[in-house]
Amino acid sequence: MTVTVVLGLTAACTLVSARLRAAPPLHADERHTTNDSRRMNVMRTLTKLSALGLLALPVLVGCGNDEPAKDPSTMASPEPPAPMPMPESRPATTDTTPIQTAPPPEPTPAPTAMPKTLSDAEITAVTSAANTGEIQMAELAKKNATNADVKNFAAMMITHHRDAETKGKTVASKANIMPSENDDSSQLKSDVSNTLSTLRNEKGKDFDKAYIDAQVKAHRDVLDMIDNKLIPAAQNADLKTHLSEVRKSVAMHLAKAEDIQQKLEKAASAPTNAKTKATLPPTQTAPKTNAGDKTNAGDKTSPSDKTDKSNAPKK
Repeated sequence: MTVTVVLGLTAACTLVSARLRAAPPLHADERHTTNDSRRMNVMRTLTKLSALGLLALPVLVGCGNDEPAKDPSTMASPEPPAPMPMPESRPATTDTTPIQTAPPPEPTPAPTAMPKTLSDAEITAVTSAANTGEIQMAELAKKNATNADVKNFAAMMITHHRDAETKGKTVASKANIMPSENDDSSQLKSDVSNTLSTLRNEKGKDFDKAYIDAQVKAHRDVLDMIDNKLIPAAQNADLKTHLSEVRKSVAMHLAKAEDIQQKLEKAASAPTNAKTKATLPPTQTAPKTNAGDKTNAGDKTSPSDKTDKSNAPKK
């Protein structure tokens, strides 16, 4: 089909050329007009032939495919792609080389809170709480203590701390200082309340020991507070002087309480030592002679001589 169309187009072009050659010769004027007419005809013919060739081109392309169209339902499905080969698994190797890591940063220490500086009003409240607590514990010890030294110590506590409380109030009144409660004064009151609860459950020697142990601890705490908080913070001159006097009294009380504490500990260990001595074996001593075996020191005669004398005839 394709060859036929091409041959047809070729024949048409040949026919046009032949007609142009076969035309009779013309005069000059006619020749000019005729040549123009002929050129127009040739151009039209060539244009038509070109159009026919373009129209016939899709037909030629379609006819060139001799194979019949296939039914999509009968077409074989494409083969699935071959699976990719899995990478070979290799046994995991244990690396014994220690991994060097940077040491963790040291924690930043929290800023230390500066101790609060007490005012003169707060200092007065602290000293008052300490005096009141000592008086309360001493009054209980004066009733329940069995040891003479403990009773005398309790009586001294009542006298000295009442005197200190009176002087403290006088200083505060003179300087127009009103006691102001604070954490330290509240803590002292709480400690006294707990100590009183413990002492009320003790009797006899146990009470004596518990009271003196509490006094040693309380006076150490108060002495430390006077040195590190109260005296450095006091502003009023009379109050600072009063605190210095109170410190001397507290130090004397602590020394007395520690002395009694040692005595009570020794007394508590004494019965144990006596029992230990009782278990030791008795020492060997020379056997004692009976009264009948004793001879008269002034009598130098033997027993046989005495027998002979008793048998001798009387004169």
